[in-house]
Amino acid sequence: MNNKKLDKETKIAVLAGGMSEEREVSLESGGMIRDALVNGGYRKVSFVDAGFDLDKKLRELSPDVVVNGLHGTYGEDGIVQGLLEMLRIPYTGSGVTASAVGMDKIISRAIMKDAGIKMAEGLVLKIKDDLLPPFDFPLVLKDPVNGSSKGVYIIKSLEEWNSTVKTLKKDVLFLCEKYFKGREINVAVLGGEVLGDVEIIPANEFYDYESKYLSDKTKYIVDPDYSEDIAREIWQASLRIHSILGCKGVTRSDFMVSDTDYVMLEINTLPGMTSHSLVPMIAEKRGISYLRLVEMVIEEALRDE
Repeated sequence: MNNKKLDKETKIAVLAGGMSEEREVSLESGGMIRDALVNGGYRKVSFVDAGFDLDKKLRELSPDVVVNGLHGTYGEDGIVQGLLEMLRIPYTGSGVTASAVGMDKIISRAIMKDAGIKMAEGLVLKIKDDLLPPFDFPLVLKDPVNGSSKGVYIIKSLEEWNSTVKTLKKDVLFLCEKYFKGREINVAVLGGEVLGDVEIIPANEFYDYESKYLSDKTKYIVDPDYSEDIAREIWQASLRIHSILGCKGVTRSDFMVSDTDYVMLEINTLPGMTSHSLVPMIAEKRGISYLRLVEMVIEEALRDE
């Protein structure tokens, strides 16, 4: 059992990169985390580009704690968390089960429904060439296990539907939902309490990969002005799903909000930490610096061991 408290001599390994489609985003997150720790006076910080030899690298480094800056497959889906459990190394973020469930939109959707959280009407479909749309247009087609808005398609016509389906790998499951028109608002939970929320006004039609990480035209409004009743509901929903999944560290739950209603889109159990990322924006508005945010999730990881 590791009861070590965080100090400037703590051996910290920052995991980043990895082998998913979100590798470049992860490298940015990990680089910013490493730089913040080093500039903050931490003297034993290692940057680890996670590959198939990750177990060997971690055995050689023998860190006191791992900061997980990975995104997507292998890093966000419970796999690296399982490895770290086997190596008995404390790590930031949620554990194996919460990570795996949170990453899978089909499974997490079922849990959200059971928890009484509002969602858009949806169905699970197996992709095939002659697949017919189950709802009127517009509708949304989602890869259930991709992140950073990759594999998300807003489809407005039968022609778009057919051309999109034709490009997708066949005999795999996708989630199809009715389109809910509204404002996108994300709620951050840290240490079991709501940290705050932010509205996204994307550069493109929706908050896709380009809007998230490449565009400077996307606008963000921390503490947005919207219905207090809706705000109360989505904050409670964020806390509920964080608690039910047994999440740790920081999570971000994403919603579409209208004047009178909302639907929850998903929970992110390992939110990004890039210059465009939402949780650091919310934390800064609360007077929590980027370094302090990193320290808080490390302290929780060490405390829970």
